[in-house]
Amino acid sequence: MSLAFAPLLLSAGFSHAAQTESYYLIEEIPLEAANGLAEGDGNINVTAASEDGNYVAGNALTFRSPFRFYDFSDRTTYDYGCQYASEVCNLFYYGTGSFYELYRDRLRDQSSKLYKSNVLAFISERNISGAHTDGKNIPPLPTWDTVNEKLYVFDDISNDTYTTDTRVNSINGELGWAVGYDSSPFTSDTGSSYARDFIQRGFAYNLSTQAKITLLPTAFNSSGDLADDKGGLSSGLQIIEKDGRTLVIGLASVSYSNSDSFGECQTGNRENYYRCSGFHTQAWAWDITDALDGDQVTGELFVDGYVRSRYGNAPNFNLIKDYNGEVFVGISSDDVFDSTNGSRGRATFYTDNGDGTYKLTKIPNIAIDGDNDQFEDSVTHTWANAINNQSLVVGNLRYVEVKSRNRPVEGFVYDNEENSENYQEVRWPLRNKPFSGANSEFSDINDSGIIVGWRDGDGEEQPSYNGTTRRQTGMILDYNRFLEGNSSYTWTLNQLTCYEQNGEPQIPLYRFEYATHINDEGEIFANGYHYETAEDFVNGVNPRAVLLKLVRNPAVTDIDNLAVCPQIEEVKYERKGASSLWLALLLLPVVFVRRFIKH
Repeated sequence: MSLAFAPLLLSAGFSHAAQTESYYLIEEIPLEAANGLAEGDGNINVTAASEDGNYVAGNALTFRSPFRFYDFSDRTTYDYGCQYASEVCNLFYYGTGSFYELYRDRLRDQSSKLYKSNVLAFISERNISGAHTDGKNIPPLPTWDTVNEKLYVFDDISNDTYTTDTRVNSINGELGWAVGYDSSPFTSDTGSSYARDFIQRGFAYNLSTQAKITLLPTAFNSSGDLADDKGGLSSGLQIIEKDGRTLVIGLASVSYSNSDSFGECQTGNRENYYRCSGFHTQAWAWDITDALDGDQVTGELFVDGYVRSRYGNAPNFNLIKDYNGEVFVGISSDDVFDSTNGSRGRATFYTDNGDGTYKLTKIPNIAIDGDNDQFEDSVTHTWANAINNQSLVVGNLRYVEVKSRNRPVEGFVYDNEENSENYQEVRWPLRNKPFSGANSEFSDINDSGIIVGWRDGDGEEQPSYNGTTRRQTGMILDYNRFLEGNSSYTWTLNQLTCYEQNGEPQIPLYRFEYATHINDEGEIFANGYHYETAEDFVNGVNPRAVLLKLVRNPAVTDIDNLAVCPQIEEVKYERKGASSLWLALLLLPVVFVRRFIKH
């Protein structure tokens, strides 16, 4: 551990490349350090971005957790076990500042002490009046307004001890709305006994007027009172315009999975997450066309049925993730295996019945390597994240069983276009690349077939099961080049932001971690870390968590003719057809393994 590292220039001779600028330009979305969002430390991520690229929303998590994209409505974000060494898992889950002790207070101890929110949501708007100045690095223009505090929905902004957890799931800049969910504030009449009206309630937030609309679930008890259903549960997932109406598509509770399951999730043992949220939930639609600030809107059933209904204690659910104007995609419950092993979800698409309701179809042909019979027992969840106008669907599969000493996530692409020669085919562009058991996760796709997501960082080949975390690196993948058989079809974002200046390679001191959104202009939203010095960058220490937007550089049109830059991970990088420049960083195997404990 005490050995030194040494960046090494192996050869300085080269001829200039035709293009020396970076393929992507960097815009940093600033976080104000003197407010609540700073509590999120490194756990900051993008949850939504508008198609025009001018709005971004995200979360800052203030508890220690391996569940980076935690969403109480989406079990794919937390319904998987910790596969690392028991000491590491215990630090994630137990003790002061851990997931169980902080976040579960939101549910288990809601009558004994005041809860302070640990999921802080924000929305930032871009100032579109400027232009990039040097085409290479920070500081870029246009600028972004500083993200200076959490989004208040059901909390009072004057409340210093804010008590609600908030998430923005989608932003539609053209319609002018953001949708998501918030929790109810804790209140106390005595100062020692606390109460709240509901755990989670959907909302629609107007980007220009700040009007807030509450999206009510339906009461399913004999009294017709939501309070008798312990508040119910709802969440806004998409905002669309259809037949001249503005609709929020989301989910709503329709019954308890059973009373024991509800109690085990909401107030019971910590390990029973497969029983959460304790409700059966169904896809729902709310018409907010004429809604005013403060209105509470009741919706109606949007989808009838599930892939398969669960048996036992785990709830049924439908959760919609994206919409291309005709088809929705997401995840639906399945009754695979038994209730003691956790709920299962299956990647699903939803199509119009012609009467305003939608039917669902499980995406076929998603199987693990060479063993279709064991697919259902070997996989926890499959889910679809996005669909483009060519009906290409991207999603992921999460293993239950160990594959090469890892329980990986693998990204897939499903072709749902009936006129395509690849109709109903599923492909795995990064399966087992560069080694068996490697992780690859796809989050979004645009109409040009460019996919964004993340994969294991180069050199992260160590076993994960009962080991340590693998660092993830943001990447893009050109699906059309993959189909054409081009051997060069995927790149890390760090490769695409380096450039040459005065004949020398320049590496912006940013490490990109999770790329979550891409629009049709090729603009990417991601989170990562910035380092003040090259030494800190190489060692992976003293990082500053950042939100980033990457914008295509109009001066660079050929991705096969990039600037000659080093690969900043643990392996060498040489541009195809490039000159004789060889530059590598010789590093210890451990220098990029980030600490898993917050300061």
